[in-house]
This record gives sequence, structure tokens and C-alpha cells, in this order.
Amino acid sequence: MFTRIILAASLAASAFVAPASAGLLDKLIQHKSFPDCHDAKVLNDIVKRFNNAQDYHTQPDIFIADITRIHERQVNEPHDDLREVNRRYCRGHAQMSDGTHPTLFFLIESGAGFAGNGFNVEYCMSKYDRWNEFDGSCRVLNY
Repeated sequence: MFTRIILAASLAASAFVAPASAGLLDKLIQHKSFPDCHDAKVLNDIVKRFNNAQDYHTQPDIFIADITRIHERQVNEPHDDLREVNRRYCRGHAQMSDGTHPTLFFLIESGAGFAGNGFNVEYCMSKYDRWNEFDGSCRVLNY
């Protein structure tokens, strides 16, 4: 009787493990952690980081009021290698507090958050990239 219980328990447990080993769960988690260009978390992260970087850019009284005209430029997804990072290249216009609206380039990377979970956002506006972190005219993010 005890053997039957152990066998039934192991079969029940294998039903939950099989989809994960087939990679189905990984794809679901990967997809959920890879937001699109219009995602509020992405845009809020850009606004928050720029507005808190008063010492970085040369005009400390300037802040992003809104981000408009957002569109996806390119998506780089790994084909079969789970070690590669999904990258989504986006472009929009930042409406600044001084009335200007420079082009904003940004990149969303999946699996690049803390301990490989979540996502990471990098952004650039050439007028405010004082040390050319993303090369001239934000070339690194301009796909």
C-alpha cells in the first residue's frame, strides 16, 4: 500500500515538472518580463531616472514632462539560445519642461534585472548625453 502511495505521489509530481523541463514555463516567464515600448513601467523608469539625474545633464532645471510618439524600431530575440538577452529598441519624443521635444531613444532588455529577473531600460537624448555614454547622437540605441 505504501509503495502505491509513493508511486502515485511521484506520478502526480512529474505532471508538474514535465512542462517546466520542456521549456514552456521559461517561455511564459520570459514573455511576461519583456514589456513593450508603451509600457507604463518602462516610461516611468525613464522619467524618474532622468528627473533625478540633475547632476548628470548640464541643465538641472530641465525635466521630462511627458513621452509621446512612441514606436518600436526593432526587436532582437534569441532563437534557440536561452543565454541571449531579448532586446527591444524604441523611439519617442520627450516633452521637456522648457517646451522642447528632443528625440528619445531607449532599449528594453529582458532578463537583465536583478539576478536575471525582470527587465532593464537604457535611454538617451543626445542633447543630454554629456559624456557620450551611448556614442555621438545616441548611436548605440538608435536602431
